Amino acid sequence: MATSTYVELARTLTRDAFVASHPGCFFVKRPKPAAQQKPKSPGFGFATAGVKVDFDPSAAEWQVLPVTKRPGNPFPQRITVGRATNCDLVLRAPAVSKVHAHIVCEAGGPYYLHDNRPSNATFLNSEQLAPGESRALRIGDLVRFGPLEFEFVDAARLHEIVRQEASNGYAS
Repeated sequence: MATSTYVELARTLTRDAFVASHPGCFFVKRPKPAAQQKPKSPGFGFATAGVKVDFDPSAAEWQVLPVTKRPGNPFPQRITVGRATNCDLVLRAPAVSKVHAHIVCEAGGPYYLHDNRPSNATFLNSEQLAPGESRALRIGDLVRFGPLEFEFVDAARLHEIVRQEASNGYAS
């Protein structure tokens, strides 16, 4: 579902109605200030130069990603996060590994973030996870996959964020 759809629903639904219609958890990525956005291209030349790929290609955009399993994907308790198109949560950034991490959730239990030994680290609240490490996720935690940083929220917190942004003039 497009972020603008969540904005429109938050404008029209009460918090309880929004939560009832969108149960579960989400990752919310907020826009970064212009100074932190994609670096300018160095231009055309004949010299070999290194290219920086650890930037957020959608730095100026809001993103809301439901933390859910895609239909037909195996391992129902494990939500894959990565750059590969067959992941449950697809993150389009060069510095995100094909299968960067997993979100593990037992039925009705807590969520866990599991580092899948990516090329670029996984962070939880600014702390790097060790390769293969798992940690419990809590509402409000900040999770970073390579250069992409998300807040882990439930539907009630998503409603609050989206209502606040709608009142600040966010429209798309």
